[in-house]
Amino acid sequence: MVYVGRFLVVGKTNSGKPFVSYRVSSRSFPNRKALINEEENTIEILPDNLGDILSNPYITYNCIKIINDKNIIVATNGSHTNIIYDKIKLGLPIRDALSLSLLAMDYEKDEYNTPRIAVVLNENCCYMGYVKDNDIRIKEVPLKEGICYYLSTYEYCRISIYHQNITVDGETPEEICNFIMNYNKFEKPVCCGTAVIDNGIIKLATK
Repeated sequence: MVYVGRFLVVGKTNSGKPFVSYRVSSRSFPNRKALINEEENTIEILPDNLGDILSNPYITYNCIKIINDKNIIVATNGSHTNIIYDKIKLGLPIRDALSLSLLAMDYEKDEYNTPRIAVVLNENCCYMGYVKDNDIRIKEVPLKEGICYYLSTYEYCRISIYHQNITVDGETPEEICNFIMNYNKFEKPVCCGTAVIDNGIIKLATK
């Protein structure tokens, strides 16, 4: 097993449903949970002890946010979720919203210079992106049945549709959450959130 930190998995299920899943894997702050906020159409990452927020400003954020009127899912490992969401709501194309937000927010200024990673997708297209202390990249990736890609903060902070493939077993957000949480190639799972586009309706689940 390898420690990759937080990571995103995006693609289509075997039956062709677009989805994105985000897993927190953590050594420093393992006592966290993923909660659905139905009013805000988000999945939030929160510490069990809210006092931990004072220790590290990067441990609580919206990891998934839904733009219902556009049927778009934004998923990231930090506060840039909201920035990307706002820019798309203002009418920017997905690529531009993702590029501008990552460039403006930059990598996290913690002791590890943690990269910011992100995925934005709808039923027809998907963009992956990251910014780290020495690199930034945005790339559109193909959505094909049964094909999924991953992007992590450590070890696999690059976009490679040929070398960072994962076969995900599940069709519902609950099933995908279970699979990603139990995916034993990457160690120290903490919590997970998943969004699936199912016949034009975005469904959420956490574990």
